[in-house]
Amino acid sequence: MKGLSMKKSALALTAGALAFGAVVVSATPAAAVITPDWTASGTAGDVVGVYGRGTFVTDSNNNAQVIIAVTDTASDSHGARLYIRFGLAAGGTTSPYSVSASGTSAYQEKAVSYPRVNLSIGSDMIQVKECLTEAGGDYSCGSWDNAIWL
Repeated sequence: MKGLSMKKSALALTAGALAFGAVVVSATPAAAVITPDWTASGTAGDVVGVYGRGTFVTDSNNNAQVIIAVTDTASDSHGARLYIRFGLAAGGTTSPYSVSASGTSAYQEKAVSYPRVNLSIGSDMIQVKECLTEAGGDYSCGSWDNAIWL
């Protein structure tokens, strides 16, 4: 009986460890593995050491949002920042929105409301630029460029 009790204890510990592992996995933010609709990679806004991207979501009221995300991809003294703004088909651009992360592999994201107006005029766009940061300020940035037409 003692051997059977030890086997049951080992099974209980294994099951407990698996359950704990599942909790740890489920605690990982889903957005950290987000498949982007667009990235700043390959645009004039792309900067080495920064990975900026985004995706579109809608809320329960069917309002559109863009989730923007940035990862600091370099092990250097600089942080990473992604700026986006909307180029409106009706003319002009919105004020820029940004999200920043600092430290190797650091990740941050932010939800931004999508201010699309007058759909009949044509396509809006998301314009992006990435920056390296130093002491909270922009250190070196790419140029504003179109990442995706909406």
